[in-house]
Amino acid sequence: MRAARARGAVLAALAVPALLAASCSGGPEADAFPADDGRPLVVVSSADLTTRDGRSVRRELIDAWNAIEGNREARLVELPSGADTARSQLVASLQSGTADFDLLNLDIVWIPEFAEAGLIAELDEELLEPDFLPQAARAGRWRGAVYAVPFNTDVGLLYYRTDLLGELDRGPERLREETLGELLGNWPRGARHPLYITQLASYEGLTVNAMEALWSSGAELVDEDGRYVGSREELEAGLRELERITGAEINPLADEADETLSLREFSDEDSGTVLMRNWPYAATQLDAALPPDVGFGITTLPGAAALGGQSLAVAADSVRARDAEKLIEFLTHPGTDSQRSLLRAGFAPALRDAYRLEGSGGPDCHRSRFFARPEPPSGDRRELPPGAPSGSAPVYGAVGYAELLWCALQEARPRPATPHYPEFSRLLRTEVKRMLDDKGWTPRSAAEALHEALPGVLGGEPVRPAESP
Repeated sequence: MRAARARGAVLAALAVPALLAASCSGGPEADAFPADDGRPLVVVSSADLTTRDGRSVRRELIDAWNAIEGNREARLVELPSGADTARSQLVASLQSGTADFDLLNLDIVWIPEFAEAGLIAELDEELLEPDFLPQAARAGRWRGAVYAVPFNTDVGLLYYRTDLLGELDRGPERLREETLGELLGNWPRGARHPLYITQLASYEGLTVNAMEALWSSGAELVDEDGRYVGSREELEAGLRELERITGAEINPLADEADETLSLREFSDEDSGTVLMRNWPYAATQLDAALPPDVGFGITTLPGAAALGGQSLAVAADSVRARDAEKLIEFLTHPGTDSQRSLLRAGFAPALRDAYRLEGSGGPDCHRSRFFARPEPPSGDRRELPPGAPSGSAPVYGAVGYAELLWCALQEARPRPATPHYPEFSRLLRTEVKRMLDDKGWTPRSAAEALHEALPGVLGGEPVRPAESP
């Protein structure tokens, strides 16, 4: 492994809960250990949203690694599920020296920030040689060097309730529009159930929804060097698209919803919501939550869909870096069942091989647009295609869940690559939330405020509080 780059600008100091510090074996106790004394690898990750009944595929993969003779033992430390909280705790623990982490499972938008600050080490180019999703592989690079290897990826999908669509005398083929705003804006009014739910609470989920609306309207906000390149007109058009989405017959709880609340409202048997934007993990969660006679389906999101996911990086100060790289290979490369295990658990793997796609070109993504769990007449489960969520089977001419997911990932858009992404996200969602909540703060008002502030924020200036309209 190459030597870590020098630490960059110091990030804001953040308080670390005592529980996290204790679990990381930090402080004087850590200093008592000599370098590379056979101590276990410490792998840190945010909580696993796919977990059901206490089972976590990440823990299962770590157990599988530990069962192989000759591997250094590894243990998993899970941070809170909220992305902002998890990032803050991870940055603080790495900067303060209270943690002895080796392998970091990072949200892909954190990679430039961690690399610029010298918190993660450069990796060998060979670790990116497998056939990863190209956008996920590029997200692991910063300033020409490799800092992270794709583990699992993610993409926004549109879920639909087949029973509620049937009540409206509409089939899934009616869900194809150029943008989500067009789909929802043209939908007939007066349905018995709310039409749509997504994540509009003030956290990263709102940023993602805003970015998808901006992209769908043609906005390009940030160049490959992380500099602002947008315009007031592009911003306003994108924000009007978001206004159209949220102005439809949206579930009133969307304003405070995260992924979990969205899932609950969509799957509620008595009320329910017709359509939902969510991530791939929701497929297995829905299959567990809904009775066999309540059908749901999945299609690609109209317009642009955001790329998500996590990548594996080695802590810059790790003395067990060589073993950490071996664990990266075990979790990400062909030859193990790790990536396919992620697909079975509800994640979107980053490795093409995990999808078992036929032919070198992959599926016909113009046809692979729908995947649904049918409503079996006897309540019995059907035979599943490889990689399908439990209880699902391909209908509507689709060739399977794995193919649909891979096709959606091909079109996914990465969020801006910048070491100032947390500040960018905070500014964007602050202005968007204000626009959604305050009748006096229009898309034009929000566009003007963002256009003025984004160049400085992406250049490292702090976010300034918005002025009253």
